[in-house]
Amino acid sequence: MAKSPTILVVDDDPRWRQTVTDGLTDAGYKVTAFPKIPEPIPVCQAAVLDVCLDPSNSDNRDGLTLAQRLAPVPVVLLTGLPESELADFLRMHSSVVGRLDKAGFRKENLLALLARALEKSESAGKVLIVEDDSGWRDIYSDVLGQPGFELQFAVSYGEARGLLQRSRFQAAIVDLHLISSSDPEENRDGFALLRVAAQRNLPTIVVSALGAPDDIDRAYDEFGVFAFVEKEAFDRKGFAQTVEDAVRSYEPPPETPPAETESATDPLAALTDREREVLALLARGHTNRQIAEALTITPNTVKKHVDHVLQKLSVGTRSGAAAIAARAGLGK
Repeated sequence: MAKSPTILVVDDDPRWRQTVTDGLTDAGYKVTAFPKIPEPIPVCQAAVLDVCLDPSNSDNRDGLTLAQRLAPVPVVLLTGLPESELADFLRMHSSVVGRLDKAGFRKENLLALLARALEKSESAGKVLIVEDDSGWRDIYSDVLGQPGFELQFAVSYGEARGLLQRSRFQAAIVDLHLISSSDPEENRDGFALLRVAAQRNLPTIVVSALGAPDDIDRAYDEFGVFAFVEKEAFDRKGFAQTVEDAVRSYEPPPETPPAETESATDPLAALTDREREVLALLARGHTNRQIAEALTITPNTVKKHVDHVLQKLSVGTRSGAAAIAARAGLGK
């Protein structure tokens, strides 16, 4: 193994904790061991859990509760309970990869179960991360690297668009403002990516310093994002859980192409009349201030219209929108 997986061991009996820990350590695993459910639950790649974690209460089933909370992390149940009592739970929870009876415990059986489970869960999901800040890319690598996600990074709209074209992802993390754009001041490339992700049924998490209510509402209402996280309120543990939930929610889009729509023949069909007016002036080289004066609206309103136009045309720059307008005969 290039990197030793960490195994969580939870058993209220110190002798069993030591027995399991010794066996796993000898096999090259890293181990974190507890007598009861730890809070917070540490990052791990697999777990070995006793079902009953209260020696004074034989009806205790905290181990099963923890197994559910750990999903999709693979779990081995180590217990003295008969298999028939756990049959329904095992059938309903696919992350539980096996049950071992303490009465007939053999270290080799435990290691074999863990090896197979870890091989299958080597990648918890392929996640596209669109972020041009190297510091934040390091944070994502740290937070999501250990659970086993396969991370693919992009720093611009163009790079991310190409990755989405060539590969299939189970989730995406997108910053709205990518300063590497050719138009950094007016840039909202992330919104264009949200449209592409929505077309692919890709659960998308927005992580952005742009936390204005209009941006948040637009992300949810227009693109159906999975979550919107403000960078100033970023919580590592909560974020990792959000990404896991997003990956689990992914459903591949239908293989058959959708029926041709009006926008396939008219690239400007989705634009409102006002957005067409803004695009026409933009295509003539007007600045936002010049467009505002021509249409008797505020520059801030123009900026919002430009954002909407870029998003609806699935482009990341004003020049890209101008090119589409020119081909459609608008702005001459």
